[in-house]
Amino acid sequence: MSAKRQRFLNFARMVALISVMLGSLSLIVSLSVLDGFETMLKESAVKFTSHITLRAYDSRPIENYDSVRNVVTKSFPQIKAIAPIIEREGLIRSKTFVEGVLIKGTSEKYALTNVKNNIVKGKFHFSNPNANELIIGKRLATKLSAKPGDSLVLYTMKSGSVDNMGFPEIEKFRVIGIYETGMAQYDDIYVYIPFEKASEFFRLPINSASSFDIMLYNVNDAPQVSKQLDSFLGFPFYSYTVFELHKSIFTWIEYQKAPIPLVLGLISIVAVLNIITILLIVVVEKTHSIGILRALGMDNKSILSIFIVQGTLIGLAGTLIGCGIGLAFCLIQQTFGIIRLNGEIYFLDVLPVQISFWHYAVVIGISTALSFLATVVPSAIAVRITPVRAIRYK
Repeated sequence: MSAKRQRFLNFARMVALISVMLGSLSLIVSLSVLDGFETMLKESAVKFTSHITLRAYDSRPIENYDSVRNVVTKSFPQIKAIAPIIEREGLIRSKTFVEGVLIKGTSEKYALTNVKNNIVKGKFHFSNPNANELIIGKRLATKLSAKPGDSLVLYTMKSGSVDNMGFPEIEKFRVIGIYETGMAQYDDIYVYIPFEKASEFFRLPINSASSFDIMLYNVNDAPQVSKQLDSFLGFPFYSYTVFELHKSIFTWIEYQKAPIPLVLGLISIVAVLNIITILLIVVVEKTHSIGILRALGMDNKSILSIFIVQGTLIGLAGTLIGCGIGLAFCLIQQTFGIIRLNGEIYFLDVLPVQISFWHYAVVIGISTALSFLATVVPSAIAVRITPVRAIRYK
């Protein structure tokens, strides 16, 4: 065989290997990213949101919240903790910026979510229950150019409507802490103030709350417990779970996963066709050599094994290289967070990836099996070559 034809054969082998490598790499990265999104969003949603939220219709305040809390706690052993919350929409203003926020009155005594464990500046500790102090998210702090010790102004409507001669409630608060969850919908919106101060600021009746945050021993029990709560308490109460609250996010993830089988099929077809092509080229180029081997007594099984091994090795090598590059990418992204996202669109600020060795096993197994199957046609053609015709072929 001439050097030129040998170079072409090597080039064809390289193209086949690269096609398998790119297919494996794209599958590993896409599966890792989608799993990372799902895991990170679920963890963040459960970590920074109560498992169940209990409210009253028409946003009416829940009066005598202690009695409701005690009844619910005694009646539902699945509940780990329940905390009264005061919550209302409002505006927050610095010297240079105004932003819409959700003001949440919370008590350190009942604090259920992990915001206090994600403070990046300052502290999660109010000096007293009626202090004009607040805690904001990092994204919001950046917009407001605020840091611990700065003063910000909160605006809200008393009883959810404009009264008091048409003016909103306005008070100045001091920033004592900045938290970061990594999810834009939290870091950009929630502002925490003391529970008692929120009651005074919103002009709520004494011993009233806007809602209850409920944490369960097992978050997977949330749908069932939520239905039982609605039936047990009746009107005017209703509840919803963390899964219902973030339904759009999880639905979005499922939609992203839906095309994966189709993509897998298309990539596999391309890889198989490339392997078939390179082996057919080898059969054509090596016909003379095959004839000589057949004339020397080599049986069909041995010739068959040559092409099967060659095709399978191309597929296996390409798959392992692709998976190796994919693993390296995932490790680098997990460690350094090189690829950043627009949190307002993708809910997270950093591209999440999750390394699952099950994915690697499936991709390697399927790719190698398809590579093996791709050798059937070229191998069958090779064993049908007769020695006399093959030796004459040049």
